Amino acid sequence: MVAICVGGSAPAVAGFEPLLPNPKLTPGRIAKRPADTRGVTERMREKVFQRYKIPVERRSKYTIDLLIPKELGGADAIENLWPQKLDARPYGPRRKQLLARRFLEFIAAGQMTLAEAQREMSEDWISAFVIHIGMVHLSPEGRVVGE
Repeated sequence: MVAICVGGSAPAVAGFEPLLPNPKLTPGRIAKRPADTRGVTERMREKVFQRYKIPVERRSKYTIDLLIPKELGGADAIENLWPQKLDARPYGPRRKQLLARRFLEFIAAGQMTLAEAQREMSEDWISAFVIHIGMVHLSPEGRVVGE
């Protein structure tokens, strides 16, 4: 597992924005029946923002994301939802989508099981990204190198 520390080691640090969801609030959940993929409602979104204590005036800077994506069998459930900052760098929503696509390729090629992909996503998707795709590098100005 690769440790990623961005902005400090505790939420009390000014400007600290965790790149991973709180595992107690968002442990991940797999869809077990069709009703588990009925969609994320506005009420669910509101509950996630409240659980993560994101004030109304900051919510436009976030997307409500599924920790385990639907394409990997994730459920539309509070236990699988978290507020992901839209401009998180270098590991934001686009990187997570790229990892999900790579996992689907691995599964199709028989190089990984669906259960392994689900576990890696729920435990630490950033470490999984670094292991399976590679480290994302930032320039001194804070821009992603190669974009």
